[in-house]
Amino acid sequence: MSTYKFNTFGFNFDDLGKAVDEFIDNIKVNDVFGGDFTKSTPAINATEYDDYLALEVAAPGLTKESFELHIENDVLTIAANGTPKTADDNAKIKRKEFDYTRFKRTFKLSKEFNYQAIKASYEQGVLTITIPKKEATESSKIKVDIV
Repeated sequence: MSTYKFNTFGFNFDDLGKAVDEFIDNIKVNDVFGGDFTKSTPAINATEYDDYLALEVAAPGLTKESFELHIENDVLTIAANGTPKTADDNAKIKRKEFDYTRFKRTFKLSKEFNYQAIKASYEQGVLTITIPKKEATESSKIKVDIV
């Protein structure tokens, strides 16, 4: 019985896979993006419905006054400028994996959204932004007479 190898490239793909896994395991996101990117940028869920877009920003520990939202040139900017919590003088922070007191995220929006009717609420550490879509305008058919 003959055994056929289908690796015609001349190197071991298992070793390549191990090398890629090792690289991913050892890479530090902060080395790529700088600073504390992963610790200070909140996660966002974006869900599009038939008549609106909903954005949910996970930003615990803030107040609604900490946020600033604005749209300029079809770009939605979500920013927070809260006050970081400080530890007691006799406490030592052993691990700090997140701090969302200061961040800025931007999203390019299409012209299909009604920017004048955006609503936002902040409850239980989640900022929810609802952006309704514009009413669909029906295209009217116009008959042109040939003279």
